[in-house]
Amino acid sequence: MAGMTMVEPVRERFAELVATMSPRDRRLFVGLIVFVLVVLFGGAWWVGRSVLADVRSRVDQREETLGLLNGLASDQTEAAEKVATIEAELRKNEGQDLPSFIEKSAEKAGIASNLQGVREKQVVTEGSLEEKTYTVEITKILLPQLTDFLYAIETDGYPLRVRSMKTKATTVQGVKMLAVSMEISAFRLTDAAPTPAEESP
Repeated sequence: MAGMTMVEPVRERFAELVATMSPRDRRLFVGLIVFVLVVLFGGAWWVGRSVLADVRSRVDQREETLGLLNGLASDQTEAAEKVATIEAELRKNEGQDLPSFIEKSAEKAGIASNLQGVREKQVVTEGSLEEKTYTVEITKILLPQLTDFLYAIETDGYPLRVRSMKTKATTVQGVKMLAVSMEISAFRLTDAAPTPAEESP
């Protein structure tokens, strides 16, 4: 009621002011009021539209950021799974060194007597991963025997990589034989638990 009491004199004064205006002034006054209202509503609409556009832009940016984070999380999970798989493969062969593995593979390929030696060349360690490079010398073998040997070492699950291979052909009693020199790297985890053979004095 107090609000109505305060507004009532203003409304009466406004009605008296309009009543004393000429028809022309009244039209101009009404037009001015309409113009002001249009400007106010137009400004409010423009501001509201700008605010809404800004909000939508921020929402889009956050959704894009969220999608990027989800993608990174997925990649990290996938990478972690791959690392775990590789570590598991490395640990499978902790108890066997590369020279003994090469000897067994040479036996499978039927060239054990042609294996001249497996000599350690260098060791490189990065974090917990150790890479040992060996030189492998094989003489007087046939091409199918070399193929069988390479297949044996590369498909048996041992963590190795053939870095280089050189072959030299010679003819023995009319048969073409090969002399092969290879560099092979073997990998292992340096934090692996010692094997029983390593623990024994």
